[in-house]
Amino acid sequence: MSAGNPVTAAALNQRLGQVAVQMRQVMEAASDLFKVANGLGTGGLQAAGLSSGDASDYELKAGYLNTLTGVYYGTVQQGGSGGTGASVFNFDNALSTTWGAQ
Repeated sequence: MSAGNPVTAAALNQRLGQVAVQMRQVMEAASDLFKVANGLGTGGLQAAGLSSGDASDYELKAGYLNTLTGVYYGTVQQGGSGGTGASVFNFDNALSTTWGAQ
């Protein structure tokens, strides 16, 4: 017997499910972060202690994360070039069969 855990179908499926659940959780967290940032706006972020430039940067980067959630949930087009070939695909829905009992 070799050292370490053997590769089995059960182990592979478990890991796939774990990573898919983690991805879903990260996308939910990114979406929630954007909702807070968007709700506060630049003024609210500044009231929380960010400088004007930092507040704008925070909003921009929270928006980037929100765009990634849109790709994940199939609400933002991806791929293609020059405006052609772009498509939407709901990764959340496609991976839902890997999550197991939640």
